[in-house]
Amino acid sequence: MPALNHVKSCKMSINWRRKSDDGNSNRGRSISEDDSEADKDKEEGGKQVQNIMSLCKESSGMMATVTSLRSTLHTSKRSTGEDGEEEVGVSRGREWGEINPLTLQTLKEALEEQEPQLPALTHANATNTASHVTSLSLQFKGLGSLDFLWMLTNITRLVLSNNSLTDTRGLERLSKLTWLDLSFNQISRISSLKSLRNLEVLALHNNLLRRLERGALQPLSHLQVLTLANNKIHDIDDVRTLRQVKCLASLNLANNPLCDHRYPDYVLAHLPDLAYLDHRRLTPQDHAHAAQQYKYAHVQLQSVVAVVEAQEEKAQQQEEQERLTRASQEEHRRAGVLALNDGSLFSRMFRGDKDMGVLLQLPGAHTLMTKYRDQFNAVCLRVFNAGLDHEVQRQTELELLQEALDVAKNDADTYARGVVRRVEGEVETVVAAGQELRAAEEASLGDDQEAHEARVAKAVALREQFDALLDDASQDLLTAEVTLADQVKFIFVLPDLCKYYSQQFGPRDKLNTLQDVVDRAREELGTLVGNFLEAAAMELQEGRRLAYTFYCRLRELTAKMVDDGAGGSEGMDEERTARVFEGSDTLTSALAGIHDRHLALIDSREADLRQHLQQWLTHTLHEISKAEWARHRSRVEEITTLTARQRQLLYDALPTTHE
Repeated sequence: MPALNHVKSCKMSINWRRKSDDGNSNRGRSISEDDSEADKDKEEGGKQVQNIMSLCKESSGMMATVTSLRSTLHTSKRSTGEDGEEEVGVSRGREWGEINPLTLQTLKEALEEQEPQLPALTHANATNTASHVTSLSLQFKGLGSLDFLWMLTNITRLVLSNNSLTDTRGLERLSKLTWLDLSFNQISRISSLKSLRNLEVLALHNNLLRRLERGALQPLSHLQVLTLANNKIHDIDDVRTLRQVKCLASLNLANNPLCDHRYPDYVLAHLPDLAYLDHRRLTPQDHAHAAQQYKYAHVQLQSVVAVVEAQEEKAQQQEEQERLTRASQEEHRRAGVLALNDGSLFSRMFRGDKDMGVLLQLPGAHTLMTKYRDQFNAVCLRVFNAGLDHEVQRQTELELLQEALDVAKNDADTYARGVVRRVEGEVETVVAAGQELRAAEEASLGDDQEAHEARVAKAVALREQFDALLDDASQDLLTAEVTLADQVKFIFVLPDLCKYYSQQFGPRDKLNTLQDVVDRAREELGTLVGNFLEAAAMELQEGRRLAYTFYCRLRELTAKMVDDGAGGSEGMDEERTARVFEGSDTLTSALAGIHDRHLALIDSREADLRQHLQQWLTHTLHEISKAEWARHRSRVEEITTLTARQRQLLYDALPTTHE
């Protein structure tokens, strides 16, 4: 159980913290004292739960301290520029692949200002909260990279001006963007924008761009406004690449080295559909003058453009075909059946075998090999098709499992939000009473000892009431979180990954608990993997039988040739033929070697298939476990931080309790 291992690893840190925080330990005992009237079994169970809660609190406090120290250390390393690298900004990734604390704080402040209706951004809810953002401005935030933008899956308008960005990596997943402002940065090359096919406005002015590379903006089929002013673009021929942007209506290239007296006419001659240039409305006379100036150049350009466009279209078709091929190969690789549909396994059996080359020249050997090839490739194709079907079933089962986990976590989040809202309402009431006591204490100037003692007693009572309230809320939240973690943890402890399950489970609508869903998914995955491996083994066994049949027929054929005294035929390699047919032992050894080679390749392919699926199962469950454990630790840290913040809020509002 992860909780027990966690308990052992945190004992020393808990002892140290208890010595320095007696007040918190005294408050922690109050809950177990309230349960003293329950029966013996319930009391022991309550104590165990309380111990787990306190351990979670202590460990999360230590974790928060370590996280703070780590972020401080990383910040200092960035500021000193270690290893000769200039690392600017606040968005560098954390050690565990999480959002950098400074970046998280930056996003949190921006969302609080621009999207106040959204909940406060935290590690636990970052993905869910960010998915509701459609417009965001991150100006003057000191950003050095954009590796956190993957969370903003539904954003349509993004302003990143006046930062320290040097490239555009991280934008490729924001496929819904229509407005993007990257002005006043240090970007020297346009990249990672090909997937932004809905982009309509792109601002790149005041950067360090030197070239407009061919094809960099071509996929932006909806781009209408492009600003490239105040860059370092020096080659006026780069304007030709903008012909690929079919919808471009407004272009700003002012204050680039390419700008001279012939620059406007050149741009209009090559971009005849342009409506605005450098924020100036273009007239038909402007287009006519440009066309006249570059009349002959335009005719020559049209022929060149036609050739270039044909080449680009051919290259695009080839690139699309290669993309589809890569996607297909990746799908086959995931299923573990890569190259089982193209006959390559059979080709490997005969590749480089010179003895087999001699034997295949015997009369009837080629026909025998052709029959063997067709039957063996049919076996491989059946394994291939079964593997693809199995991959679909596995992914379906994983989707069902993830859906069940999401439902359980959403239910837990809903319950936690209800507890937090209730606590916040009660906190406001208690804090208001504390502030009244503090104001009365400050107004009294200490002249009424009896009233002072009454206020002190009331403050102590409020403190005790508030501590009990927060302890109860903390226990409710931690209990719900530990319960959720216990529900999903045992999916990752599989006693037998490859056990062949044969039992048929009941309908899914009879699964009433998360444990049932998880257990069902675990066994279903094991069943799917086991059944497919068994079916593949049976098919490959048929391949071995075909290999043995080929071996026997070839041996009969060569024996007949030896008996007839014809060791070869015209066109054969006489030296190798003489060696192969030197004697019955040599011939038998050559045939046995061929057969062993075929069987070894079949065995190796079956072992690869089995290892791939077993590793996939182990890796998949490990990744789910890793993500769930990170979420669990983050949630415990949030609960501890929440209670500490609320407690400090009251303590600041109450008057001092010393006389």
